[in-house]
Amino acid sequence: MLRTNQNVTSQLLKQFVTRQRSYATKSQQSKKAQIQLSPDNSNGLDVPVEETINAHFLKREIGSTHRKWSSILIKYPELKAIKRQDAVNTVKALKMMNFDVETILQKPVVLHQNALTLENRYEVLHECGFQPISLILLSKFVTVINKTVSMLKSYGYIPFEVNVLENLCNSFSNVELSVKTFTELNEGMHIKHIRECILNAYLRQVLDMNDNDIKKLWQVYYRVRHRSFKSVQSVVKVLLEDLQFPKERIIKNAFLLHGDADNMRRIITEIKRIDGQDMREIVYRRPKILMSSCDGLLKTLENVKVFGIHESAITKCLEILTLGPDTVLERLKDLNSIDEFKVLGTNPRVLRLVHYQNKARLRLEYLNQLKVRCASLHILSGGSEKFAKFAREGVDRTKGRDVVVYLANIMKKDENYIRALLSRHPNWCHIPVLQVKQCYDFLRSKKFPISAICNNIHLLLYPIQRIEEKLNELHEPECLEGLQLPVDNIYDLDNNEMLTLILYLIECEFHFTGDGIWTEQQTQPVENFNNLLPDFPESLNKIYKYGIKPSRANQSANTPIELR
Repeated sequence: MLRTNQNVTSQLLKQFVTRQRSYATKSQQSKKAQIQLSPDNSNGLDVPVEETINAHFLKREIGSTHRKWSSILIKYPELKAIKRQDAVNTVKALKMMNFDVETILQKPVVLHQNALTLENRYEVLHECGFQPISLILLSKFVTVINKTVSMLKSYGYIPFEVNVLENLCNSFSNVELSVKTFTELNEGMHIKHIRECILNAYLRQVLDMNDNDIKKLWQVYYRVRHRSFKSVQSVVKVLLEDLQFPKERIIKNAFLLHGDADNMRRIITEIKRIDGQDMREIVYRRPKILMSSCDGLLKTLENVKVFGIHESAITKCLEILTLGPDTVLERLKDLNSIDEFKVLGTNPRVLRLVHYQNKARLRLEYLNQLKVRCASLHILSGGSEKFAKFAREGVDRTKGRDVVVYLANIMKKDENYIRALLSRHPNWCHIPVLQVKQCYDFLRSKKFPISAICNNIHLLLYPIQRIEEKLNELHEPECLEGLQLPVDNIYDLDNNEMLTLILYLIECEFHFTGDGIWTEQQTQPVENFNNLLPDFPESLNKIYKYGIKPSRANQSANTPIELR
């Protein structure tokens, strides 16, 4: 037992939660160095590195002159951090809204905005009745939406004759919302509040949301209030008609209302199946996948394929499809830089190590400090409570799942058959899969065929040094004479007989108890195992407590709007 203290579980959980956050930051700083030092096992695939934006690129892709863009980049150097394709997409969206290049040059910081965000904000302003919609209004969207209708009309952003409430009600095409039902709304209220009330009425009517559902929506998924009514309608239509989501399913995953309907249609159209499973069924099980871009999903699927991982692994860890393609690619490369992870490459659940890589790295590092070798994929990527229990109990063993899967793959045998063979050895679950792999590679380097290794599969559980020692002994004539073998030379033995003799020579020293798998370091008794627990830095032992996020003071409705 590592600890007898009843509070050890909570202590371990606190340590790992805090240390994981620290590790996430630390790993980002050392990511490039790790990738450069790690062996190249990615078949030439690498994380794309884009050139920074420069005046020549902006002139070619957007227009205007080199001199103007150079002066803008000097004044706004942060623009260089924008991805090139993102800048092109944003400008393309702005031109679709009838903004010319000269107008964009007057407000170049708008390039920081995502193209879809700009399109959505433009649609919101259009639904509210803003005329005309300028680039300044778009860039000050959050400020504008928090002002009252009367103030916006007084400043001329909305014509006086426009009935904002009627415009918003008429934005819904598939339901009828009467202005008369919103008698409590008036032009002295913020546009944000008016839109929220109308959207509530729509969601009650279409999705049968109740008061609790509405309250949760604005508490948890408050960003939905900034989506245009046109976008929300399109998403609801896709979910109800194309994907056949029940209303309860949509309410439970209300973040989907913030998604993009066109992207959702592309996902189910361009990615028909994954490992034979219908994409509609997959996104029903993991609705969050619909929030990933279709292009990103296609890249992720391609990256996984390039690294030799079967599509079936994706269906066992659908969360991998919620990560960005560049993140997945980086983690796949890192997977091959850690021996304990690399050996699990053929495991059908290997993508769990990709999805939970930061957590798995941290746990592996901690167990190494405890001299615990048998860290299974399940322990490294599973829940915190299970890991804390594993560390607390201090039993350096697994259920053998990783070893069975690894050997079944390389030997092309049935998993049940491999497990039945290994189960004959009393201590086989105490040997980590990495040691089994190293022993297998050693025997293969000595030209032993897979069939002979399979017939003597228990030999893979023993230390390489001990196997090599007995192999050298067999080359000595005295050893053959002592064994009274009916052969004069070791080369008269076939591969199967040689491996059997090695196993015999090892275990005869331990009276055939199976204890020959232990090294001298492992057989040394530990007087006080509690002292082996590594201490964490004080800075990592502090618990980050999530309190209630302080609400920002609402801007006064009478504060003048300053749009620059």
